[in-house]
Amino acid sequence: MGLAFKLAAAAAVAYLGVVRATDGGKNAAPEDCCAALASAFGGRLFAPNSTQYDASIESYFTLQERLTPTCVVGPESAQDVAKIVRLLAKKSCLFAVRGGGHSLIPGAANIEDGVTIDLSAMNRVSLSKDRKTASIGPGCRWGDVYSTLSPQGVAVTGGRAATVGVSGLILGGGNSFFAARRGFACDNVKNFELVLGSGEIIDVNAQTHPDLFRCLKGGSGNFGIVTRFDLFAFEQGDIWGGTVAYAQSTGEQHLRGFYEFTKNIRKDPYASLINIWSYAAAGDAQTIVNAFEYTKAEAYPPPFESLVKIKPQLGSSMRITNLTDITTELESPTGLRNSFHTLTFKNDLDVLKGVNKIVQDALAEARRDPKFISWAYGYQPLPRVFTERSLENGGNILGLEDEKDDNVLFLWFLAWDDPAQDGPLAALAKAVTGAINEYTKKQKAYVQFEYLPYADAEGNPLRKYGSNNLRKMRRVSREYDPDQVFQKLVPGGFKLATAGDA
Repeated sequence: MGLAFKLAAAAAVAYLGVVRATDGGKNAAPEDCCAALASAFGGRLFAPNSTQYDASIESYFTLQERLTPTCVVGPESAQDVAKIVRLLAKKSCLFAVRGGGHSLIPGAANIEDGVTIDLSAMNRVSLSKDRKTASIGPGCRWGDVYSTLSPQGVAVTGGRAATVGVSGLILGGGNSFFAARRGFACDNVKNFELVLGSGEIIDVNAQTHPDLFRCLKGGSGNFGIVTRFDLFAFEQGDIWGGTVAYAQSTGEQHLRGFYEFTKNIRKDPYASLINIWSYAAAGDAQTIVNAFEYTKAEAYPPPFESLVKIKPQLGSSMRITNLTDITTELESPTGLRNSFHTLTFKNDLDVLKGVNKIVQDALAEARRDPKFISWAYGYQPLPRVFTERSLENGGNILGLEDEKDDNVLFLWFLAWDDPAQDGPLAALAKAVTGAINEYTKKQKAYVQFEYLPYADAEGNPLRKYGSNNLRKMRRVSREYDPDQVFQKLVPGGFKLATAGDA
């Protein structure tokens, strides 16, 4: 039961190609870039085969992201980051930026034959004296945040798995246990400390740079390197949560229960649900798992009544606990090859059944000769109330404000260990997600939105934020990064420059 959930929880993306620092001679040789950094940073510059270099590379969540940069530099302050960016921009060096290292896309937070800026040492979490603001370093993971704040009776709107990085989640939007109450994680940022492509350090908030502030809330790493997140904090005690595993035969009851939960979430915004269908090739077994979280210390509250009554149950970890404990449980195994695939559609019971049949039919074919270790997919509520809370906080760049319906966020998570299966599994995923999108369009249930932390390497979430938002992000990028450092010198991740026509 624990493994079933672990194989389906978490955040970020794909496997299709490796970002390599090669550009036809327009940029400095990476060896020269590393030599210049060594002169400036000495003991914070790590070369291949050093203990620090190996530790950095091995700490990435997925094997595909464990690339081999020419060197890794580990800044300890915003001033260090600014100095590094100025040096790399002046010499025209290609580089990557790593926060928590949880992305599944090769090159999103690492690089082949270039410089990787590893922000792991910038991992401080502090709470203001009035207990209303938590300042969080870009190298933190959510487990670091909750283990610091929970003992103080305080929380922030953040991630649901402990090893997911703070930076990637917030800059990609950030789903949360608190979304129905407080919006996405990005909506709960009070201030970003940001290093621009020029090396200037600025505070970005609703008063100082309102357009840039909005673009950072979902626009990923296109505008600079965030060196501190100041999040709104709030009083928070223990919560009720955990996972319950069920037999596959109960599937239709879960789809109905999920539909009803999503439709009614605004009636009790303390409730959060993830419904997972997990298949493990070893043992040829499929299990359905519900992850229930209620952000009060109240067991078995009414929103989950129909789902917790489903029988037979194979196991349960439900308890009253804290955020640190619950996000540690909602973890995925590391050290495998992984991919996320995501799409969005309207919350409709018949559509849920149709989507589920497409995935189950594909699994029935694939399990005859499985090329993977696990195949887990699931449904997460994406109701209108999330966006209403976002708008109350000033809005973001995700493009959901025009969605008036309650929607469903679909995530498919594959894990395997044979590099030879990278291509075949990518083709399989493309075929299945393509079939789902075609089906939802025919049912008039298709929703354009693509959640960036779950998007695969062929995804285009920035474009799917809508043409007006894409144009706005590009305008803001040109204003604050006139030399386009973060479009031209940082090749990984989802880029405004390659998002297509607005």
